[in-house]
This record gives sequence, C-alpha cells and structure tokens, in this order.
Amino acid sequence: MSDDVTFLHRRELYSDPFLKVAERQYSHRDRDYRYFIKEEPEFAVCGAVTMEGEVLMVRQFRPGPGRWLYDMPGGMVDEGDTPLETARKELLEETGYMAEIKPLGTSYVTAYSTAKKHIFLATNCRKVAEPEDDPHIIGEPVLISRKALKGIIASGELLDLDCA
Repeated sequence: MSDDVTFLHRRELYSDPFLKVAERQYSHRDRDYRYFIKEEPEFAVCGAVTMEGEVLMVRQFRPGPGRWLYDMPGGMVDEGDTPLETARKELLEETGYMAEIKPLGTSYVTAYSTAKKHIFLATNCRKVAEPEDDPHIIGEPVLISRKALKGIIASGELLDLDCA
C-alpha cells in the first residue's frame, strides 16, 4: 500500500474554547475520503503514587457519561507550557500534592481526534497545599490503595484506563 495521502479540504463545523469539530477530506489512490475530526488540544496526565504506596486520583463528576468516575490528575497544555510543566501544575492544582515526575510516553486519544495525551508517572507524592477550587469541575482528590484500584478498574469507574 502506498503512503501517498493528499489533504484536500477542511471545513470547520463547530468551535468553542476547548473543542473544534471539522470535516476533513483526503485523497488516496484516486478515491476521496471524508472524516469528521475533533480538533482538541494536547493534555498531560499523571499516574500518581504517594510515598506510602497509595494511588492519588481525582474523583470527578463527568458530564459525558453523566456519572462520577476516577481520573488521573491532569489537564490541557497551555500555550507556552511544556507537557511536563502542565503535569506538575495540574497535580498541584487538582490534588495539592507535589512529586518527582518522569515521562512515560505520548499517544493520540483516538484516530478521529488531534488530541495528544502526554503520560507521566508521579512518585513520592507529598501533600503541600489544599487543592484549588475550580468552578468548572465537580470533584475531589482521593487516596486509593492498590487493591482498591483493581476493584475500580474492574468496575468500569476509571475514566483513563490506559494510564492505570
């Protein structure tokens, strides 16, 4: 199979500060293809573990599924920030913890999104402040034993399974 895919056209269908939806058309081997793409920003997430071996997560109400789920601390990479800076900042803002942070990898969220997820491991997490209050988020940081985490994964209550 040849790799010669040609971009033909982009038409924006929806836009807000956090999401754009666009129709993109490509050509390959004299055939046209049409896709609907979510154009989203990069973000960083942390798998976080305390010095005592507990997993630090954020329990949040997620409006898409319409229920409470457990998630890794993280957020969008702001313009001018690196993914590592974002991981540190979001860990502190969402949980009140600081840690030693190292990168694990980067992946795309889905084949129909431009969002890149930067995955970090935060170890030796220690509480240094209270989490910040965010008027757009309903949630709280929680400490979970590794055994309890297995139960959360099995129950389907984890939003970000690829980081577990």
